Amino acid sequence: MPSKIQTFFSYGFRPFFVSAAAFAALSILVWIGEYSGALATKGSIDALRWHMHEMAFGYLSAVVAGFTLTAVANWTGRPPVSGRPLILLFTTWLAGRIGMALALTGEISLLPVAVIDLAFIPFFVFLFGREVIAGGNKRNFIVVVAVSVFGVANLFSWLDLSDIFVNDLWSRLALGTIGLLIALIGGRITPTFTGNWLKAQGQRVSIPDMGALDKAALLMTGLSALSWTFFPYSLATIVALMLAGTLLLLRVSRWSGHRTLREPLIAFLHVSYAFLGISLLAIGSGIWQPSLIPPSSGLHLLTTGTIGLMTFVVMTRALLGHSGRPLTASPAIAIALLLIASSALLRAAAPWAPSLYVPLVAVSGIAWSSGFLIFAVQFGPLVLKPRDV
Repeated sequence: MPSKIQTFFSYGFRPFFVSAAAFAALSILVWIGEYSGALATKGSIDALRWHMHEMAFGYLSAVVAGFTLTAVANWTGRPPVSGRPLILLFTTWLAGRIGMALALTGEISLLPVAVIDLAFIPFFVFLFGREVIAGGNKRNFIVVVAVSVFGVANLFSWLDLSDIFVNDLWSRLALGTIGLLIALIGGRITPTFTGNWLKAQGQRVSIPDMGALDKAALLMTGLSALSWTFFPYSLATIVALMLAGTLLLLRVSRWSGHRTLREPLIAFLHVSYAFLGISLLAIGSGIWQPSLIPPSSGLHLLTTGTIGLMTFVVMTRALLGHSGRPLTASPAIAIALLLIASSALLRAAAPWAPSLYVPLVAVSGIAWSSGFLIFAVQFGPLVLKPRDV
């Protein structure tokens, strides 16, 4: 029987998913403390930029690594990335988080932290890309490209953190890249999983195949992400974002999400994809009329609503499936999903209630952290156990 360490590093999802969830819970609590004034760290990196960087390249990069390194074994028919390469990759990620925490809380040199943090994505791309190429899996090479672009965004973030090139381009590039990945991959798995679940329930399946609307939605999502990254205040960006958001909402409306309410792991895929469309509409509206639609509202609908929910559901399904458990949400996981969705709505609504802004941000953060803490507690023991036969 393999040891717990061997089991833990046998698949990418095991070390990365639970660690990502625990980090998501802890880092937001730290940010709430900083934002409310309960904490007052004075380090080499200010709290806002630490928060932005760590949610993208701390939490999200771990989820992407865990998901793709697990999925690529299915995509290619090759053995999973495991053992020493996975241990080294995970250690690199963990060292980056420790370095960023030290930079937040004390005056230290940023150079070694940057070197460690910037090493993670190229190392991950090497391991993932090697499997894609060796398996002849051309269809998913776009994921290699997207993750590489995400790595470029991290490089720009470090130019910003180091005050070499102060910019917010990196955050739009990172979020636009992940938003496009969710539009692509979420657009594959949501209708597929929905159809499979409806069929298993003995219900009629009437989900349309990929058609002109789907292709137009993906094209406009890509164009809007590109335009928003480099020309964030242009009329073309506003039009592209709002058109993309509308097309994405039309797309998800055809996938019979209303028939999946009895299974949260399916229903919240639809909710997450709907949040993507709504967030693009809100971001575009916020650029056009910032006095009516606060820009931060659209951003948090995208980050907390779309990315938070989609990653939570995908991690849960992967953990259950690869552990031999039924693909159904426990009551605790259903509550966690509701907490994260509530977190997105509260954070987006906060700018409309100035007198309650800080309390709403705090409650939103607590809801987010509680949801991910539930995940970490429920699945922490599971990742140390071999798959149930």
